[in-house]
Amino acid sequence: MQKNLVNLAAALSLFIMMLFGSVTSHAQFAEELRPFDFTDKTYEENGIFGPTLVDRKNGADNQSVIDQGPDTRFRNVRITATLPAYTGEGETIFWNYYGGASKESFTNTIEGDIAIDLAYHFPMYVFPSGTVKNSDRQAAMIRIGPSYFEKNMIGIAAVFLVEYTEAAFTKMGQFYLQQLSKRNGLSLDGTPIIRTAKEVEDLQTRGLVTVSEGGQTSDGTQFAVAKVLRSPELGAIAPDAFLIYVKEQDGDPLAAEAHFLSKFQCYQVTELCS
Repeated sequence: MQKNLVNLAAALSLFIMMLFGSVTSHAQFAEELRPFDFTDKTYEENGIFGPTLVDRKNGADNQSVIDQGPDTRFRNVRITATLPAYTGEGETIFWNYYGGASKESFTNTIEGDIAIDLAYHFPMYVFPSGTVKNSDRQAAMIRIGPSYFEKNMIGIAAVFLVEYTEAAFTKMGQFYLQQLSKRNGLSLDGTPIIRTAKEVEDLQTRGLVTVSEGGQTSDGTQFAVAKVLRSPELGAIAPDAFLIYVKEQDGDPLAAEAHFLSKFQCYQVTELCS
């Protein structure tokens, strides 16, 4: 009987150690809401060679700061530059640009293959301006989907350029674009803002836009580490963060995209943002 009690006590002790060990481990790697850059090891575990990233943030680039990373998954570099985007359904989201990647950035492993699949499953559409050099005409679109945050830890995305064709400026093309403008408002170029993936597909089918794999960075890399903020209302947008958005010539945001700035500013001071 006494031996059984000893064995039971030992078993309970082991169970408690395992339980607290599990809790400690979970606490150690709790979700970090703020956008810290990942370590090279974390990138490699997710199929990317970190040192190959272009424009990777370093804390001294006016788009990030040196800060204490929460655990070993992250570097001590927190990204402050924030960008707005639409989801494929047209909803408002915010994201951070961690760096540009090329095909050579993916590891020659199963993890690298998974990362490539994820990049094309959760692509980013960017909309370069045809009238203003080195500017987009509207906010980007990222097709995140319901499993994005669980599957795409680093936010890898294939980048596609959406540009209007000459057919868009014909009589028939303008008739369709006018309807889209009434619904979505105007971009920096005076063309309709494209808010949903369905609109991209419809415009492409009609021959009014081209969708080509291109680059988010100046050197034309075709992938981006562009992680969407999961909980901007819960402190993911820090007080020192700032928003990079498409501006009119007078510096104001596009009238049709002013909601991005107002929502961003609201998230910085309160959780109660509609």
